[in-house]
Amino acid sequence: MTLTTITPADSANVEVKKTVKRDELMEIEKHWQADWKESRLFEVDMPESDDLTTDELHAKYPKWMGTIPYPYMNGPLHLGHGFSISKIEFATGWERLKGKRALFPFGFHVTGMPIKASADKIANELAMFGPNFELPQEIEDDCEALSEKVEDMSVDVTPKAGANFKSKKTKAVAKSGGAKYQFQILQAQGISNEEIAKFADTQHWLEYYPPIAMADINALGCKVDWRRAFLTTDHNPYYDSFARWQFQRLLDNKKIKFGKRYTIWSAKDAQPCMDHDRQSGEGVNPQEYTGIKLEILEWS
Repeated sequence: MTLTTITPADSANVEVKKTVKRDELMEIEKHWQADWKESRLFEVDMPESDDLTTDELHAKYPKWMGTIPYPYMNGPLHLGHGFSISKIEFATGWERLKGKRALFPFGFHVTGMPIKASADKIANELAMFGPNFELPQEIEDDCEALSEKVEDMSVDVTPKAGANFKSKKTKAVAKSGGAKYQFQILQAQGISNEEIAKFADTQHWLEYYPPIAMADINALGCKVDWRRAFLTTDHNPYYDSFARWQFQRLLDNKKIKFGKRYTIWSAKDAQPCMDHDRQSGEGVNPQEYTGIKLEILEWS
């Protein structure tokens, strides 16, 4: 037997494969995910029978359906979405094991102002900085200072097991990652300047992020029937009519009504502007003031 001695200098040039087991598992995962897709394993149709009543069909073919609140498509999915999806994913698998026709449909939320506000930001930043988003030096310095401030907000002490975790960052800062401008948030996702310019159109957000979300969910191996995927708003007339039907029924049955309440008003958009719809001012609520009127009886 011949033993070869490897010196520290030599070991630096030796590539050590430490992910063999992980890579093998990922290959198995890809193989079966492709098999599921080809066989349309998770596509669930309604059973039909001329000989059975509706109740008899339900008894013969027990069913189950679950989904999560539709994720908002102003960016890629994050870990919080993965946590929520995992609950329905596990439940879907469990119900399938019990012999039920388990349906996991999926929707993408695109209503409200966040996408419009972000698209307006890109349009404004294109006008301010041009297609290459070249920042003046003084603004660049401000952005660096902001990044340093965000870094200072990071957790410097590991919480003890069982202890509550509380970040020093606000929700708005956590979302932006410390980026001051919308184009910087998109650049941090690896999107080119040429592509970023397209985000000035609200429609581009609807076309760009849902396919990425679908690919991520498929990579998790989720049991989603993608034939039933949809976007909210009138981009999908079927879902839009369903939502309008719900509210019309509630109104007809006097479960909801038109009324007045205090709200934050956007003078620019001429409509109420809810907390997560704002470009700035998240967490600001209507302020109530008490006015005291005094009558002056005599001037001194």
